[in-house]
Amino acid sequence: MTEKLKNYKHGLLLLYFPFYLAAFSYLEKRVPDQLHIIDCAIDRYIPFIEVFIIPYLLWFVYIAIAGIYFFFREKESFCKLMYFGMIGMTIFIIVSYVYPNGQHLRPDLGSTGGGVFISVIRFLYKIDTPTNIFPSMHVFNATASCIALYQNERCRKNKLFTVSQIILTISIVLSTMFLKQHSVADVMTALILNILCYQLFYRVLPARKERLAEVLTRREICTVPNLLSTLRLCLAVVFFGIFERYGVGEYRTVLVLLILAAAATDVLDGRIARSFNSISQVGRILDPVADKAMQGVMIAYLIPRYPLAKLVLILFVIKECYMTVAGWKVLMETKETIEAQWHGKLNTAVTYVVVLILLAGPRLPYSTSNVLIGACAVCMAMSLSMYAAQFREMLEHQNGRYQRKMQGGFSGN
Repeated sequence: MTEKLKNYKHGLLLLYFPFYLAAFSYLEKRVPDQLHIIDCAIDRYIPFIEVFIIPYLLWFVYIAIAGIYFFFREKESFCKLMYFGMIGMTIFIIVSYVYPNGQHLRPDLGSTGGGVFISVIRFLYKIDTPTNIFPSMHVFNATASCIALYQNERCRKNKLFTVSQIILTISIVLSTMFLKQHSVADVMTALILNILCYQLFYRVLPARKERLAEVLTRREICTVPNLLSTLRLCLAVVFFGIFERYGVGEYRTVLVLLILAAAATDVLDGRIARSFNSISQVGRILDPVADKAMQGVMIAYLIPRYPLAKLVLILFVIKECYMTVAGWKVLMETKETIEAQWHGKLNTAVTYVVVLILLAGPRLPYSTSNVLIGACAVCMAMSLSMYAAQFREMLEHQNGRYQRKMQGGFSGN
């Protein structure tokens, strides 16, 4: 009996669903102060086709069959599918909480007549509110199951099954739009999320399995600095959720305290890591991610209140995109990473101070506010240029070493 239980310990991942269902139930019942309507011009050209209720409902059967098959036959595929889905559904819950959303695409079906399909759709509309739709979990989970089944060699060998399940997945994706359950924006966002998760679970992680086994150990993960970085990431989500959902008003003090707490974790995690030699590879990733998340939500707070903050946002996006691409290139070519530099730390500190001043002193003269935001933009531009110079120097040094090595090889010949 004990051995059988050990064979199915991967079933513990199913404990995620009570959490998800409880969170989703809460989101469906709450009445937000502001509802962001998700739609686009293309939605108006997509007709309502009631027959697509068939593939829409087959989604439940499709997801269940894929999950049950992998649970009993393919443990590794089951775990991949679960982690895949858990990331997407958690992102969906967070987005729905901090950015309440809905749509006004549903047609008026009337109260009587219309046939079996219309009756079923009318019942669907009654039990499923047109809120919390972004990104579409119907699309995300159907595509995740399709990817998992296609990546499984045993399933892929059956050509008829492969073609059938791909057609069913496409039909399910289309049904969300033809039944006016989701906007094109919901569907496209879900598909982009699928692509990112696919790259992570079926490309990046398998290629680095041995290295990850060394890095993802309890000793590497369960450290005080990593806990502080995780806390800062959570503070960023809470900060964004409060000002986006409730505004500032009576929550001004709470927002100030959240920024101070985030700043404290930023200072402490680095000091503790260096003092107690608890620097980990996980921390090298988690710390900057938490920093960027907090900076991003603070800049998001400024944008609707100060037009000049849009410049800071543009610089922030350019800087982080460049840092990600260039940093990855440097890592691949030199096997080295760049530690946080003084100008990067200065940029972060200035952002914290500026947002704190503007949050605590909302009645500051407009010119003073612009000077503070301008200082933030200057620091960000300076940090970007100095990181760019450092990246370029590292790549040139690596190319120089490569050329000298090649010349030495030719000389030897």
